[in-house]
Amino acid sequence: MAEEPRDESGRGYQAIADELRDQIRAGLYLPGAFLPTERELQETFRVSRSTVRRALSALAESGWAEVKPKRGVAAKLGPAQEIGGNVAFIDHADVVNERLFFGLSRALQGTGLHLIHVDSRVFGVEGAMEYAADQGFVAAFVWSKVGFPDTERVRAVQRRLPLIALDHGLKGVSTDLITEDNFGGARTIANHLANQGRRRIAISGMMDMLEINHDRFSGFLSGLFDNGLTPRPRDFVFCMTSGYESPDTELLAKRLGDPDRPDAVFVLQDMLVPPVVEAIFAAGLRVPEDVAVASFGGETPIAIDDVGLTTVAIDWSEFAKECVRVLQSRLRTPLETFDRVVLTVSLVVRGSCGAPRDKWGTLPSFRADVASGPRWRPQSDQVHLRSDTIHSTPPLVPL
Repeated sequence: MAEEPRDESGRGYQAIADELRDQIRAGLYLPGAFLPTERELQETFRVSRSTVRRALSALAESGWAEVKPKRGVAAKLGPAQEIGGNVAFIDHADVVNERLFFGLSRALQGTGLHLIHVDSRVFGVEGAMEYAADQGFVAAFVWSKVGFPDTERVRAVQRRLPLIALDHGLKGVSTDLITEDNFGGARTIANHLANQGRRRIAISGMMDMLEINHDRFSGFLSGLFDNGLTPRPRDFVFCMTSGYESPDTELLAKRLGDPDRPDAVFVLQDMLVPPVVEAIFAAGLRVPEDVAVASFGGETPIAIDDVGLTTVAIDWSEFAKECVRVLQSRLRTPLETFDRVVLTVSLVVRGSCGAPRDKWGTLPSFRADVASGPRWRPQSDQVHLRSDTIHSTPPLVPL
């Protein structure tokens, strides 16, 4: 085997690459930070420029550096197989998004990273983050259930491990964020209902401080304007907000009794479709003949009498893949600019909007997505609402 070329100092390029790698491992250069310039490395190691370049090239090829054209060479955390550990999934256990949780678990298989649920109902959102940091987790996905977290506590945790916000951001704290096109999806729904001939489209569901709900509301208004419809305050009939444990449909019920009642309702979250439909049934009205219904989410299959629910659906499989991509990128380059990923959504047309049967699409099976053995599941595979027997939303229960 040919001997590695050595410079006048007697040091080969591989020895220099190994020393730089050891310095990165020791924290002398944090991942994402730039290494010394070629000239500085020449002076430090007393070698030629060509030896420095070969050393940096070897470091990059081994996964411990990244060449950034016209900027320099940045440190990385090493090859993918050397990054491992536990990753927290912080969410309330009673409302955890199981499609995303199990999708993430599958997507992380073989990466050396392991997803563990940390219940923010037990610890609180900030406490769950602190727990993950104290237990040596390498990162945390956070689906926050508070509108205004304690920013000082969150930033203190962020100095110890990366935080990746899911669905909506952490107010007052900059983090990576993976979310969906809330504005565009809501606008699509409003346009679709208008195309079905609905002219008095109301909006219901939960309105709180989260920006995703504001975006959905804005998209809804934009869709009305697209069709020459004027939004009326009396058609803003939200049934839930922060701090309430159960929906209040009194305002919606009164509105449904007016002579100029809505002929369609867009529900901001599909989990609140059941109480909205119950109010429609209680008013002696039918879906979709009297009142069309559509929602955002597509997480749980919902049937209303003999038709399915029209919804803007989120591709949770793609959501999980983006989560893993952002996670691995953040672990390798902690100092890089935060990433904001906005995923596209799709309109799934079913009978609740009044569209003819030949225009209906299909929703993926809820069971198929969690066939690996869910930790949480609905008490029934499908929420089935009937005008003759009104059912409430089945809660998620632990297996």
